[in-house]
Amino acid sequence: MVIGRLRSDDIYNQVSAYPLPEHRSTALANQAAMLYVILYFDPSILHNHPAKMREIVDKYFPDNWVISIYMGITVNLADAWEPYKAAKTALNNTLDLSNVREQASRYATVSERVHAQVQQFLKEGYLREEMVLDNIPRLLNCLRDCNVAIRWLMLHTADSACDPNNKRLRQIKDQILTDSRYNPRILFQLLLDTAQFEFILKEMFKQMLSEKQTKWEHYKKEGSERMTELADVFSGVKPLTRVEKNENLQAWFREISKQILSLNYDDSTAAGRKTVQLIQALEEVQEFHQLESNLQVCQFLADTRKFLHQMIRTINIKEEVLITMQIVGDLSFRVAVLFWRVGILCEKSFADHPRKHVYISSKDHKASDPRYC
Repeated sequence: MVIGRLRSDDIYNQVSAYPLPEHRSTALANQAAMLYVILYFDPSILHNHPAKMREIVDKYFPDNWVISIYMGITVNLADAWEPYKAAKTALNNTLDLSNVREQASRYATVSERVHAQVQQFLKEGYLREEMVLDNIPRLLNCLRDCNVAIRWLMLHTADSACDPNNKRLRQIKDQILTDSRYNPRILFQLLLDTAQFEFILKEMFKQMLSEKQTKWEHYKKEGSERMTELADVFSGVKPLTRVEKNENLQAWFREISKQILSLNYDDSTAAGRKTVQLIQALEEVQEFHQLESNLQVCQFLADTRKFLHQMIRTINIKEEVLITMQIVGDLSFRVAVLFWRVGILCEKSFADHPRKHVYISSKDHKASDPRYC
């Protein structure tokens, strides 16, 4: 029953944090490690059930064969499953040199691409609040790609995962080192930059979450007041250059002001839909009533639309983003592997960049909130 659940279900609910198909094996990595251990309690599956083992390999190990059991303890399935006929046969496609070459080349390309992106994001003044809120999916995708690439490269190039006396394992590792253009210094720098990028994003989101309702109410108040002022302008009470009295527009803008005030923070879905409709209505009134000729009226409308857009950005600040970053950025095993792999390089880099040590340390500790576990 346990093996059946591990084979078929996402028991740790990780897949939602990794929506892309190419990240599926990473999403299921913790479950795969548990399944690896549990299979030893029923070795008949490893020996005599090729169909079940093929299903397990296709789901959990199509593009990886070195797994982390716990806190830097790694296992190379090519070695561990060598005595088990069904398991060994099922793993043959994964260990085929053409597949090894494909995976190593893919992660080399991904790591180079995302490293350039992260370095761009880390430039002074680039990660502003407005930019972050407008690009949440893009930033999270970059963070996923960074961590998935780091995970694969660190695990599959670690000395601890390869028996130097095993000719086949040496051949596979040499293939990886060649096709991934492996450089421990570059990989370590990617880890440092990713840790800094993730740390900054987390701190920004924590700050934005704490101010979310206050800012949303402020933008709502400002937008409503702009509409009230514009209604006064068309009533003739508040003179504005070359604006004639128009009772229809006066009533319409007062109604828009009331609708903005009626938006409910607690019902974010309905408020978001209503806000989009209000923005469209303000664009249409400017076009249909030929208000473009008056720059002051246009400015009132533009300011109101800006506040409404800010309300949409603010209401989309979700705690789920922080939880996703925590899941994606789990480095509980990778730091141990990295110290094993590059040794003195870590000490030198931490001496040169002591602040980045803080970022990595922050990635290596789970939040006390159980939702992040």
